[in-house]
Parts: sequence; structure tokens; C-alpha cells
Amino acid sequence: NKKLCLVSGEIIQMSSTMNMIFEPQDLEVASPATVSRCGMVYYEPHQIGLYPSLSSWLNTLPETVSEANKNTIESLFKWLVPPAIKFIRRELKEVSPSSDIQLGWSLLKMFESLITPFKVEPNKFALDEKAALTVVEGVFLFSLTWSVCCSVDAAGRHKMSDFIRECTAGTVPSPYNEEGDRGSYMISNPFPKEGTIYQYCYSVESKKWVLWTAMMSRDPFAQHLQPHEIIVPTIDTTRYTFLLDVCVKNAQLPHSLNRMGLLLVGPTGTGKTIYINNHLLNGLDKDKFSIIPLGFSAQTTALQTQDIIDAKLDKRRKGVYGPPMGKQAIVFVDDLNMPAKEIYGAQPPIEILRQFMDHNGWYDLKEKTFRNIVDMMYVCAMGPPGGGRTFVTPRFLRWFNVISVTEFDAEAMTGIFDAIMRFQFDKKGTPGTVKGLREAIIRSTLEVYDASLANLLPTPTKSHYLFNLRDFGRVILGFLMANTEAMTEGTAPCRLWVHEVMRVFYDRLTDDKDRDWLIQFMRTTLKKNFSFDLDKIFEHLLVPEDNGTVGIPQARRLLFGDFGDPEGNGKRLYEEMRDPQKVIEVCNSFLEDYNAMSKKPMQLVLFLFMIEHISRICRVLRSPGGHALLVGIGGSGRQSCTQLASFIMDYTVVTIEISKTYGKAEWREDIKRLLTVAGGDGKSTVFLFTDSQIKLESFVEDINNLLNTAEVPNIFAADEKATLGEKVRPQAKAAGRTLNTPAEAWSFFLDRCKSNLHVVLAFSPVGDAFRSRLRQFPSLVNCCTIDW
Repeated sequence: NKKLCLVSGEIIQMSSTMNMIFEPQDLEVASPATVSRCGMVYYEPHQIGLYPSLSSWLNTLPETVSEANKNTIESLFKWLVPPAIKFIRRELKEVSPSSDIQLGWSLLKMFESLITPFKVEPNKFALDEKAALTVVEGVFLFSLTWSVCCSVDAAGRHKMSDFIRECTAGTVPSPYNEEGDRGSYMISNPFPKEGTIYQYCYSVESKKWVLWTAMMSRDPFAQHLQPHEIIVPTIDTTRYTFLLDVCVKNAQLPHSLNRMGLLLVGPTGTGKTIYINNHLLNGLDKDKFSIIPLGFSAQTTALQTQDIIDAKLDKRRKGVYGPPMGKQAIVFVDDLNMPAKEIYGAQPPIEILRQFMDHNGWYDLKEKTFRNIVDMMYVCAMGPPGGGRTFVTPRFLRWFNVISVTEFDAEAMTGIFDAIMRFQFDKKGTPGTVKGLREAIIRSTLEVYDASLANLLPTPTKSHYLFNLRDFGRVILGFLMANTEAMTEGTAPCRLWVHEVMRVFYDRLTDDKDRDWLIQFMRTTLKKNFSFDLDKIFEHLLVPEDNGTVGIPQARRLLFGDFGDPEGNGKRLYEEMRDPQKVIEVCNSFLEDYNAMSKKPMQLVLFLFMIEHISRICRVLRSPGGHALLVGIGGSGRQSCTQLASFIMDYTVVTIEISKTYGKAEWREDIKRLLTVAGGDGKSTVFLFTDSQIKLESFVEDINNLLNTAEVPNIFAADEKATLGEKVRPQAKAAGRTLNTPAEAWSFFLDRCKSNLHVVLAFSPVGDAFRSRLRQFPSLVNCCTIDW
């Protein structure tokens, strides 16, 4: 009936000359009434194909690209791209689904970004015809690798590499030769023969293929770094930093279709956030780029997203906003696919970001006018869809170059941790007996990690059986925390290794079957890699009733800590505490001191079980930025253990008092107070939080952010940030860091929060709440050491 009924009660009659055209992705939410009244036209993507995009794009290239070069590009494109896309669709698994046109465009964008010698005035163009041809070929093959071929997973990369090799050699294998158009073109500068195509970078300057490994930096680590702060350069850091750099510097190419966002997709713990942050904060020219960091989570709203970005943009002229003149704003969105979907299946924060991509801006909500935004681009990172993470709409992804970050292979892992251990051992002057075990330790940890991934699978009752590369790192960093220079005989480091593996993997296990499996697995690994017998190295912990074998009860007696010797000379060393009885006495004396000083004395009887948990919590508090998730039923002593452990470590405990009126505002105030103590005063702080204190789910949301980045987005107003930045200036001076801009002062403040703030969460595994929280907020598992 062509009537438009508005909320206000007005009715607008449409005249006979008005038409409505809808362009949806699908008819998920259209009612039959709507569908029956509209004429339908279904567009199939393959009918248009990639060639129209290609020919319109060729017209936008700089004048220096000659007709011959354009023909070369066209024949290469028609020869290689369609078969490659068909191969991906038929044979391989993508980490995040993509559309054909998106892959084609990302190739063209990448190509255009890399042809730097052509981007000059025609009279300054320096290449002769042959050289120009070589560059075009090389850049095309390189762009093909890092646009069409890089959305697949690690296993798929090898197959993809072989396939592209076979095609470039001249013949496209059947059934893929039906696609595209082979032509008669031959490549004069193909990929080198060794390794995969992903191991090479095409250098435009020297016009040769170069191994990524040759471009890695070989500088020694700075002596003051702690083991957890080191970034070891690997082939991955080099590759992704290079590609990120290309995308950031070419974010706006001369024509409208080119918006070059970069999206890194990969499992948690592969270092996506670290690569990006490291390059954005340290690798880019501060006068040319301003960075706007955003972290998405299940509860993020479109409004928050818009506010954060708007706050960082200035008004250029009427209706046009952007970063300060002469700068390019890079918005870094982490965990892009976390926001929850609303009833119609859209993710509002992503829709607002997409509005900028499609329409160059969004509406000002106060004045109801459109704000055009210039000089802004996105860089995003996300985990593979699944669990709390959803699929992002292809209408947003089409603007991005998607690159999958694959899990490190054993070789890369060994390289990374070998470098860290070597550095740390040399710095501490560790004896040769321990140094020689370096490879065995890394190999054994890798075996335990792989076996746990294969055997300890998550089920609804064990939803926290999720292992990632961070767990691997925790074992090694725990090993380095110990007083290794005092170890003289070979069994001591083995016991230390067993202890660290137990703290990371064993403590989260819920039943004896799994625990027993892990102990037996460690027994075989010890025998194989260290050639020691598990029962032998535990000799001094066994009592006559044990018959000389080690099982679950015996393994629990192995304790390491730095409070076993309270009369020590002021330096606390993390070492083995050989006599459990003595440890109980030490803890009792700590408890007496605590009760003498505290307003709320605790009447506790300490026994071995409590002592184990106390030493576990102490270990987590000892490691910088260590967080713990204690899982147990109410009344099992989670909070008392934490209070006592914090007192032993001499940390301040912060808890929140829940009252009837306690709401979001009070919660925010408490978090501000917590961060001010940890970052501003530099005191080591423990934040103890239990699931009975969760009045609003948004609390967990904020904790998720605290665990991940040590800050809660938008909690401090600009003036409060400035005050805190001033507050840490003297400490920064003492540490030898100069803080020039407010942003640097703030990042120093956050670094201090990261190393001084320890979150201890006490959750109960009863009911569904625990499961759904772990699924919605991945940091609860990724960033915490779990103790069941």
C-alpha cells in the first residue's frame, strides 16, 4: 500500500513515481510479506567474476606503467589467479572465510602498494623496459603469495606452495586449468627452488628474491630486559611486520576502491597483538601516524566504539574530521570478532566501523549531522571463529587484506626459547651442567605440550582444558625464575622442570585419571630426554610406605618457593623446599604475623594441601604480570590462601565491598583506585575477586580487559590520564626512559600496571555460569594460570 508509518504516528504516502530498492546479503530476516511484494534479482558472484575489477583497476595505475606492462599483469592475473582460487575452495581450509572478489582485490591492492619505482613523475622514471618487466613479475608473484595464498592454515600452506610452483613452471594441472586463461606467457624470474614460496620476499631495489631470514635483525638483547619482555626476531616477526608496514603506509591509494586495511587471523598466543603494537608504537614515524587502540569484547557497544574514535579526531573544517593535519590515524582493533550478535545477526561495533569504510564517515549523534572522516585506516587482529568468537560479515572483510598467522612450528618455538634461555643463563652465570640441559628442557616441554593438546581435550565439564602457546612459555619462564646458578648436580634442574610442568599443566586437571596420565607421560619423557628415573630424583621425598614409586600423592610433595628460608639474607631465591614439615612451620609463623597486624585475623589450621595451594599462588604472584584463576567450591579456602600468600610475598590485597547500592559507577571507581596504586605508586597489588561479587556481567568484561592489557578502555578521563602520566615521570627518569608525549607517559604507566598488578579470580565450577564465562571471555583461560 506504499505507506510509510513512522514512530511518531505520522504516515507518509509514497507517490506512484517512487520506488524502493533493497540490497541485502540474504533473506534471513525478511518476512514472507516483504518477499512476496518485491521483484527478486539474484546476483551470482561468478557471473561478474574478477576481470571487470582487473580492467578498471589497470586504468588507475600511474603513467609510468607502460601498455606492455599492463598486458603482462593481465596475462599473469588470468593465468594464475582463477586456478589458485578454485584450488583454495576445493582442497584447502581457510582460517576465516573469504570471498573470491575480496581475494582478487587484495592482490591488486598489495601489487599497487609495492611498485614504488613506478610511483614517480614520468620524467624521473629510471627503469628500462627489461628491468620494469622483472619488477612487475616479481611484485606480482610476491603479492599473489601474500593476498590470495595466505588466508589458508599452516597445513594448507605447503599444498598451496607446491600448487603455485607447478602453475608458474608453465602448466596448470587439471581440473584447475578450466579456470582462467593460460595464454602463452612465460615467467623469467620465478620463485627460487628451495623451501616454500612463503619463505621469500621480493626486493624491488635489488630485483631479486631474498629469504626472509636474511632480513631478520641480529642485534643482541638489551641487558636490562626480563625474560618475559624479550621479543625474539623470527621469520614470522619479520614477515608480518613487513606486510603491516606496507599496509599502513599505503592505506589510502589514489582511487576510491582502495582502502587497504590489514587483518591478522590466528590462534591465541601467536603474537598478533605484540607484532602490531610493537610496530605501531616503535616502528612508525610518530610525526606521521597517530594510533587509536581499541579492544573488542562480547559486551562492546557501537556507541563506545564511536566515542573512542571521535575523541581522538580533530575538526578539520565544517563537517570534516580527522587526525591532526599531516598525520594518518591508524585504528588498531584487537579481537575484532568478539562482539555479540544482536537478534538480526549483525555486530553493532563492526557495523559502525563498516560505515566509515563504505560511506567515509558516520553521524554525529548530538547534532544529527554526517561527519566525514579523512586520513583514517584500520588494522585488526582476531582469533579463528568458534567459541565466543563469531564470523564477521563479508561486507566488512571485503576491505581487508586477510593474512592468517599460523602456529609456530617446533623449530621456531625451539629457536625462540633457546635464545631467551641462553641470554638468561649467560646473564646469571649458570653452571655448565644446567646450560647443557637447555635443548632437552625445550624438547621435553614441547612433547608435553603436544601430548596435552592431543589427549586432554575440553569437554563440557572440563571446559578449561584449553592449552595455547602461552602455557608453553610459562613453563620456560618459570624455569628461568629459579635460582639455577646454585644447582650443581643434574637431578635438581630435572626436579625443577617437573615442578614447572606440574604447575602449568597438572594444576588445572580435575580427576585422577588425567593426573595419572600426565605423571606417567612425564616419567617416559624424563627417561628419554634427560635419562633420569622419576623415582630416583624424588628419592628424598618418599616415605617407606610408598614402595619407591611416584604417583599422585608423592608428586604433590615437590614444592618450590622463595619463602622456605625466612631468616635468609634479604634476597629471596626461588628454590626447592625440601622438607614439607618445615614449610608448614614457616607458614604458621607468617600466619601469626598476619593475625597480629590484620584487622580480620584468620583462624586457620595449615596442612600440606593448603601449603601446596599457597606455594602455587606465590609462584604466580612472583612472575611479572602473573594472574591466577582458582577454581573450587565455596569454602574450600581460595580466599584465605590468597590473603596469606600475598602477605608472604608482601603485596597489598585489594578487594571490593559489595553492597545493595553497588553498581557500575562504584565498580569503575574501585578499578581506578586499583590501577592508580599499581601503576602510579608502583606497589605490587593483588586484586582478589570472587564470582559471588559479579553483580553485573560487565564486571567480568572489564576484568577480561584487565587481564589482557592491564587497562579498562575509557575508564580514565583525559585529565586523569595526564595526572597519572605526570605521576610516573620521576620513576621513568630513574629507569632511564624519556617520556616526550602524553601517549608515551601513558604507555609507561600501563607497563607498570602490567608488571605490578596481579589478578586472582576465585570461581566456582558449579552450574553453567563458569562454562559460559570461559567461553565469552577468552582471557580468563589465556592469561591466567589455573589451579583447580
